[in-house]
Amino acid sequence: MSGSTSILLKRLTANGKFWLKRAHIDPRHRMAEMGEGEPLFDIRIEDGLIRAVLPAGGAPCCAPGLDLDGGAVAPLHGQGRIGPGQPADLTLTTPQGWRMDMQGGQMVAAP
Repeated sequence: MSGSTSILLKRLTANGKFWLKRAHIDPRHRMAEMGEGEPLFDIRIEDGLIRAVLPAGGAPCCAPGLDLDGGAVAPLHGQGRIGPGQPADLTLTTPQGWRMDMQGGQMVAAP
């Protein structure tokens, strides 16, 4: 991951309130109410928790966020579900292969 991308992500997560936009969530990690038909989602992170998961495009256009452009979001330790009320302990992988781990909505590793 480039240095400027890493700095941007640290600034974004420092506030504690942001969106992960156009994220792919594997169906096995989705909450049941999210359905199977949606390909991409917008995920709202607030104060260390996932507050909302909406179909892509549901996040306010001007809200701070990271556009994952179809990159994957998965639970940090490979277990559990992604949905409202769940901890924002996540692994993000961009289409370019960059990976970022988050714990409580804060960046903990960006190899």
